[in-house]
Amino acid sequence: MTASGAYVVRAQGDKKSRLQGYDTLKWPTAPGHTKSVVSDLAWNLAPLQDVAPAVADLVHIAAGAYMADRSTRRGARFSRDIALHVTVVAPELWTEELLDTTSELLGWLTGDTWNLTVAGGAEVDFEETLKVGENGSVALLSGGLDSFLGAIQLLMSGAETIFVGHKDSATSIRGAQSTVGTWLGQSFAPAPSYTRVQLAQAIRRREPSSRSRAFMFLSLGVAVASSLGSRSLIIPENGYTGINLPLRPNRGGALSTRSTHPETFRRVAEILTALNIDVTVTNPFEWMTKGEMMQSIRGLRPPSGWQETAAATLSCSKLGGNWFGGSPNLNCGLCVPCMVRRATFIKAEVPDKTQYLCHAISGTHLAELIDARRGDIEAVRYAIEAGADADAIDSGTWPPDYDLDRVEGLVQRGLDELAMLELP
Repeated sequence: MTASGAYVVRAQGDKKSRLQGYDTLKWPTAPGHTKSVVSDLAWNLAPLQDVAPAVADLVHIAAGAYMADRSTRRGARFSRDIALHVTVVAPELWTEELLDTTSELLGWLTGDTWNLTVAGGAEVDFEETLKVGENGSVALLSGGLDSFLGAIQLLMSGAETIFVGHKDSATSIRGAQSTVGTWLGQSFAPAPSYTRVQLAQAIRRREPSSRSRAFMFLSLGVAVASSLGSRSLIIPENGYTGINLPLRPNRGGALSTRSTHPETFRRVAEILTALNIDVTVTNPFEWMTKGEMMQSIRGLRPPSGWQETAAATLSCSKLGGNWFGGSPNLNCGLCVPCMVRRATFIKAEVPDKTQYLCHAISGTHLAELIDARRGDIEAVRYAIEAGADADAIDSGTWPPDYDLDRVEGLVQRGLDELAMLELP
């Protein structure tokens, strides 16, 4: 049976926007919380200023999708049917075609069927402020290794950059973000701006996966960039992980979803264009493996402490080491993203100072962890032996005229890095 959910996203106090059979997500009119939503941003996205109505709508829809995603448990089948109705400021922009495009993007990211509808709400006041200039950029900083390496590259290039993160509920992610932000502030002058925005459902989550988070995270970056007058949003992610090609037949993409897949960027660009939002989303590491990315950063000779800070970032897709007698905040070391991470340090010839769960436990606990990760380990072993699968690449979904020969080369280099790793 397919799991389903239906949700209305509206401003607190808007009593007209109600639908029978829909759970209501009431967004606070000032930074704070209601019984259903906790947000550092008001309905008009204050304290951000000079926010275009279309940008506010984008954030409301993306955040509403994220909260609906986390509130709808998956059933026996992975796929769910989710209805999302959002009160918007500029309903005239949200044509049926654009709603379909946005629903399809959500389906592409989460593997679910989405039915997105909108309706106009009360007028919203948006304050004006000074712009920082078109030459500045906004970059996402998640607490992961790639975004940390990207931040180093941007700051060492002298680029004017403001960093944005999503304040996650997980202690491990919050800790990684704090460590990264502190080091960047101490290592570069002037200290870069790093804002983490809390935005989530106030009720307990029912679904542990959060594949829609990428769209919300991206929309927050677009909102900050737009409010500051910047035309550039940078999402640093190695190309091999972004492609997320299945490692073996009958196995889906084993990495962190399609959050930075080239097709995701194409679809997002289509939505931004339709909304007249003049922000371009780019990934400067699109054609690099994770190891090549770290190798390039090492060559810049970053400030002291960067290796220790890199070790404090998170890559793990299966946190929860307390099940195996260890800390739940450690990278496990044996899921696919962790194996890619470990191979990265080897490729870049950088000492890996990360404390991995698989190195912190032993005996029965280690055997249990290896057994739990056996599917990931064998998939990586299979992919290394088989090499880049040209047929799988050809049958994938890509932007028009995307260079698939170059994709094949990138995938093979990523597998070559994994081959450097000693597998249990």
